[in-house]
Amino acid sequence: MQNHKDEKKGLLQLLRENRAAGCIPMHMPGHKRNCSAAYLQELGADLDITEIHGFDSLHGASGILQDAMQRAANRWGSRQSYFLVGGSTCGILAGIYAVVQKGDRILMSRNCHKSVYNAVELTGVSPVYLTPEWDPIWGIEGAVAPETVKKAIAENPDVSLVVITSPTYDGIISDIAEIANAVHEAGAVLMVDEAHGAHLDLSSCFVGGAVKGGADLVVQSLHKTMPSLTQTAIAHVCSERIDTCRFTDALSIFETSSPSYLLMSSIDECINYMQDPVFKRWNCAIAENKYIFSSLAKLRIFGCGDTLAEQKWKRDPSKILVNTRFCNLTGPQLATLLREQYNIEVEMAAAQYVLAMTGPGDTSETIGALAQALCEIDQICEKCEPDLHMPPPVPERVCGVYAAKRGRRCNVARSSAAGKISGEYVYAYPPGIPLVVPGERLDDALLQYMEDLAAHGVTLHSDTGAAPQVFSVLSMG
Repeated sequence: MQNHKDEKKGLLQLLRENRAAGCIPMHMPGHKRNCSAAYLQELGADLDITEIHGFDSLHGASGILQDAMQRAANRWGSRQSYFLVGGSTCGILAGIYAVVQKGDRILMSRNCHKSVYNAVELTGVSPVYLTPEWDPIWGIEGAVAPETVKKAIAENPDVSLVVITSPTYDGIISDIAEIANAVHEAGAVLMVDEAHGAHLDLSSCFVGGAVKGGADLVVQSLHKTMPSLTQTAIAHVCSERIDTCRFTDALSIFETSSPSYLLMSSIDECINYMQDPVFKRWNCAIAENKYIFSSLAKLRIFGCGDTLAEQKWKRDPSKILVNTRFCNLTGPQLATLLREQYNIEVEMAAAQYVLAMTGPGDTSETIGALAQALCEIDQICEKCEPDLHMPPPVPERVCGVYAAKRGRRCNVARSSAAGKISGEYVYAYPPGIPLVVPGERLDDALLQYMEDLAAHGVTLHSDTGAAPQVFSVLSMG
């Protein structure tokens, strides 16, 4: 039995002690913590273990992992928190699987991540899309208005689940508190994909988080905005509307049965870091954001994220958007200039803007370098008069995803695709939001929209990898 003293130690400390003890590992993993190969040493394999005595079990935690997850729940203020080593994706799949029954009607924002659509396919639910507001200058989807949710609930009173993405990939935050009130009045459950908002409400500089806002289930990617290794995430059960037994059972389906202790240590240490004075560096990053925005305000041509819809929506200030629509550069071209001439790699390049993400690891030097680069590029750009952006067309849904993915399919050229029913997903990644979902009809407007994205240098991904030149469609479509 694990003693009480060990339970109070952090997971990383126990891993260090296990390494120092020199115990012969006649168990997985196969490298046996022998780092004679240089790559294993660089990857920290000398700390890498499996679920051995004294280290608890993620799927049935009762010791050190249970303590660590309780610390997480205390930090965010949730009812119960769960470490995820399969990214937010496994938490989203498990959350929807745990809440719905086959045939249920759910509401979901159209700009949900592909993992939500995968959950729809797996669970056999009937989705009704919530259309986010639109910014025609930036060409991005904004918040999901509470009125949109209320109207959809009134039209679909049997809805069992509502899924919202907040903040969006571009940092737009929806009014979760008001949406939660409407959802709960209808007797439904609110799940928020907060993959890009783990930092919200942890500082006065960041507000609008879903846990505090009253969501029932919140899934966050720690690695996106917090100092934690890639693939680490966390799920928060915030109310009794979520059956924790069903949720943990669902996690055992969608998450690996061999979780990485290196990744779980990263989550644990990240939570500890959040409670340390050094976390004030995050506030320093915000101060530097103010510096960069003051620099952007002086730009001749580039637009700055603070002008979004005249600040109609709440925004996550850690995300910096730079609009190229008034100049002779596309978003991908600006990203290429930043990469090749300034050694700066941005998070994402859309057709006419780029997204740069800041985080606790940034310094005044890194953010200052971005500001200087943008100012220099701005001086050599040529001004142009752009057209207003139209929102991406929402295709007609002809059949469900499950049926479409299992129907007979064939490949057709773009010239013959109009009117056909898509048998595949097509999306720009990042952010992984589908432009077309299997079972939806391809029309000229949508096909043209995808061609325009590609012409601006945006890479499209599809199941067959051939869009927008070739599409996989249902044979009878």
